[in-house]
Amino acid sequence: MTYVEEEVTFANGEITLAGTLTLPDAPAKHPAVVLLQGSGPLNRDEEVFGMKPFVIIADHFARNGIAVLRYDSRGVGGSTGAAFQYTLSDVAGDGLAAVRYLEARGDVDTARIGFCGHSQGGIVAPMCAAQSEDVAFIICISGIGNTGEENHLAQTRLIAEVDGATDDEIEDRIQSMKRIVKLVRVGAGRADLESEIVRMVQAQMSPASEEAEKTRSEKDLDMDGDTDRESGSATDGGADGDKEDDTGGEVSCHLTLFSSPWFRSFIDHDAQPILEAVKCPALLIFGGLDRQVSEEMNREAMVDALKRGGNSDFLVRTFPTANHVFQNAKTGSPTEYGSLKLEFVPGFLELMSDWILEKVQTA
Repeated sequence: MTYVEEEVTFANGEITLAGTLTLPDAPAKHPAVVLLQGSGPLNRDEEVFGMKPFVIIADHFARNGIAVLRYDSRGVGGSTGAAFQYTLSDVAGDGLAAVRYLEARGDVDTARIGFCGHSQGGIVAPMCAAQSEDVAFIICISGIGNTGEENHLAQTRLIAEVDGATDDEIEDRIQSMKRIVKLVRVGAGRADLESEIVRMVQAQMSPASEEAEKTRSEKDLDMDGDTDRESGSATDGGADGDKEDDTGGEVSCHLTLFSSPWFRSFIDHDAQPILEAVKCPALLIFGGLDRQVSEEMNREAMVDALKRGGNSDFLVRTFPTANHVFQNAKTGSPTEYGSLKLEFVPGFLELMSDWILEKVQTA
């Protein structure tokens, strides 16, 4: 099926969201999906390391008769606001505003509008469904089943492990992150946060860490055949004279994140009561090599919460070799995202479109 694309804007209070609506080119009221990105300043395509996941998903869904709305996150592209100067609740509000926009159109079936969220989007989709009966279904790609704090600490450990950090380095990073979370919770000022962040970044750039990084890089060379990385990779190196600048940049980025309203809302987020309130059909998808959101930690936790809430209409699938971006991965480390094929693991797209079409036909 062919499709057309339309540039659209809609509002959530004073915030304007700009996006693209992909519509199957057929005279009918179509089921529709709102795509929800991961965290941070991401455009409507969820573009990262040269891959545009949401373009691929929108193309596949539209060719299968499903309309798709994707939009720039706050502070990106045509959307107003500022990166990280919002909470998860604000992001959910944006998503529900997208639903209201679609409901006002004459080419969308208002009874068959759902969400497909990745990472942060996999957290926000259940929030939207718990708040509105207008949400017909949700897909959570790398969603979480417990607290944001637990997942952030697990992510810190998993990435450090796969990138070759020593046991001592891993424990140091975990303890440092716990101190940062505690400072955020007590409302510490930027100066106190910066002091801890500097300590954390300097420890990661210590000689021991550099030796671990060298070992990891040699391992990557053996697997990949080259060490080319896209800009923004954690493996970007430089001469000794550049280290001070690198440290300053790392500290600044971490300080912006950890001092933001978004981070506070994320660490305090508890997915359990929200998932218990989800009554619509749900598809939960995990990557077996996802080092940012642990399948082991979250899969059963999400299922248990849905069951406690009385929801039996859910499906859970894991792609064993998929990383957080659902590429076919080698280790799952974020440092290899840019070196992998810019495509999803086989069956990923078909799983979602087939499931959506099944649910909207029986709605």
